[in-house]
Amino acid sequence: MAVSEGSAPSETPGATAEDAAGVRPLDFSAPTRFTAELRHHVAHAMAPFGEALAAWLTTELGEDTELTVADSAQDTWAAARSRLSVDSVAVAVNERESGRQLMLSVELALVLQAVECLLGGQAAQAPSERRLTDIDWALVRGLLDGVVRELSHAWVELGGQELACGEIDIEGDAGVAPAADEPTLIVAVTGTIGKAGPSAMSLLIPWGAFEPAAESAAEALSHGEQLDEHGSDALRRGLSSANVLVRAEVGSAQMPIERMLEIVPGKLVALAEPAQDGVRLFAEEVTIGHGTPGRSGTRRAIKVRTAAEQPTRAETYATLGRAELDRARSHAEGAAGGEGRPILRNIFVRVWAELGRTHIPLGRALELAPGAVVELDQDASAPVELFANGLCFASGSLVVTGDGEWGVQVDRLT
Repeated sequence: MAVSEGSAPSETPGATAEDAAGVRPLDFSAPTRFTAELRHHVAHAMAPFGEALAAWLTTELGEDTELTVADSAQDTWAAARSRLSVDSVAVAVNERESGRQLMLSVELALVLQAVECLLGGQAAQAPSERRLTDIDWALVRGLLDGVVRELSHAWVELGGQELACGEIDIEGDAGVAPAADEPTLIVAVTGTIGKAGPSAMSLLIPWGAFEPAAESAAEALSHGEQLDEHGSDALRRGLSSANVLVRAEVGSAQMPIERMLEIVPGKLVALAEPAQDGVRLFAEEVTIGHGTPGRSGTRRAIKVRTAAEQPTRAETYATLGRAELDRARSHAEGAAGGEGRPILRNIFVRVWAELGRTHIPLGRALELAPGAVVELDQDASAPVELFANGLCFASGSLVVTGDGEWGVQVDRLT
């Protein structure tokens, strides 16, 4: 779901609750072929590639070169391509025997810095842009052959075949064209030559190219687990694989039970949380980040916006179960003329709204990074639920108040 600024509930005939609230769906559908374990496996294999390539480039260019595998993420091929810099050189990377293809994208700034060094200058003196001559292209081709040669060692280690440098393209995709929705792993590498500013290269690995190596990777991961099945690594893996409850909390408020009991169908519950801040993700009762609400296919989903924040624990007040809630309702109904009301005014509960929940491995919850999508168990059309100290007591439609804050228009009590 996404929010229209300054929207508020309206009485538009025939409009749905979401239409009235100015809340529209965002589709966060994302591929999941590359599991967290496979991504870690690829990153582990790529680290030596970065070190070996940096050493080779330092010798070739005559300036200290540093390369760091920055991160990896997965997306569709079309979305991965859209992430790349417009000013970059695309390189087809081909498996010699199978013909399966990867694509390497190198920012033009890094190419120009390398060419400047090969021509006797310094990387820091390289122009930000210039037309490459035939001589320049010959030098570039030699460099890229070396890059792919070093990459080939890492790829074979992953279970793939020997690689060769194919077509080079400064405007297109070098002839590498999987289906637009092909799951693709993007491995980002940051490079610095001499005193020049940092530039980047990205390796795009379509699932079709990696799938034959996935079985080898799975065997390697399994073998690693067997080697240390009784050690500390096994303990960490065991804890990381344990499922935890993840909740997408829209907002919360502390209120006396008396006020909570006044929440009835038709009432708007304001949550005093700016809609522009998105929603908060909790693992059990500890915050792990903020995200933008939307959907993945037919289910609700959260796209992580921030994850590196100080964790806090959700506060609770009085213990509240179904029996306690029923007694409180009966007490409120029987307290005619205000008798007994002070009791209900002095017992506070925490009321919050949730878009949904799911269970994910603890390791994944701790490694959520901006851009990650968490798919919830709830259907995209399901009502938003209201909780009081862990007990679901009402449901309704998510809205945005005139003040730009989240709220829930209550439809029914549970």
